[in-house]
Amino acid sequence: MDRLQAMHIFRAVVDAGSFAGGARKLELSNAMVSKQIAKLEASLGVRLLTRTTRRLQLTAEGERYLNGASRLLDELQELETGLGEQRGEVRGKLRLSAPLDFGVRALIPALQAFECRHPAVMLDVVLEDRRVDPVAEDFDLVVRIGELEDSSLIARPLMDMPRHVYAAPSYLARHGTPAHPADLRGHRCLHYSLAREGQYWHFQVEGAPYRVRIRPVMACNNGRALTEAAIRGMGLVYKPAFLGEPEVEAGRLVRVLDGFSVAPISVHLLYAEREFIPARLRALVDTLLAHFAEDRA
Repeated sequence: MDRLQAMHIFRAVVDAGSFAGGARKLELSNAMVSKQIAKLEASLGVRLLTRTTRRLQLTAEGERYLNGASRLLDELQELETGLGEQRGEVRGKLRLSAPLDFGVRALIPALQAFECRHPAVMLDVVLEDRRVDPVAEDFDLVVRIGELEDSSLIARPLMDMPRHVYAAPSYLARHGTPAHPADLRGHRCLHYSLAREGQYWHFQVEGAPYRVRIRPVMACNNGRALTEAAIRGMGLVYKPAFLGEPEVEAGRLVRVLDGFSVAPISVHLLYAEREFIPARLRALVDTLLAHFAEDRA
């Protein structure tokens, strides 16, 4: 029995949740996959999986073996990829996490530049609006917007993201234009429900920080949806420029309260500290830093 192949099959079956799914993933027959798992269990002298009519379940021994086998398989892949990178090749797989709207609007153009330079690297991009743990969730790189927490992660500043208050001309025609941040208390506001500041919008008034607690008429966990609601005249929205400025240029939104500067949001690249950083990760970090530096120029 090829032990490495058996480990690979075992992990594929667990990931897929079934023998048939693992077989499809590896392009093997169901019989071959079942036979390899049976041989692996016989050689180890333990049951790795409990089979029911509905699903597969790892035994305690199976979970322990999966963790160890996964580490070995990942280290082997990293070793083989690293040998290729020593010959000047940049190849392999990178798993990247970023917030949804930022990923769609701002990150994808930068990844296009990376793909053109390094076509042998496969990018696995996960876009979702939550705070991801790169180490626990096995991400090579995370884009983090907003305040950083103390950690052992390496943090590279990517950009400072401007923010503005936007409204549709139709909204301003019906409800008037706020002249001061305090006026927002009497306006219909659209709130990003995942904002770490809570229901406060932050400004600078006469050089001092000033915050307003809004009373939102709608809250949503997606910035693009809030921007669309603002375009339809449903209220004022407080959003990063990468979402608002294209709509200003198209005439669908206008900036309001421009005389009161809004503190930008910091954006960082986060990755785990390690003795050997793969060339593909260094190349991706360098490409992203260069791309967003050009955008600021």
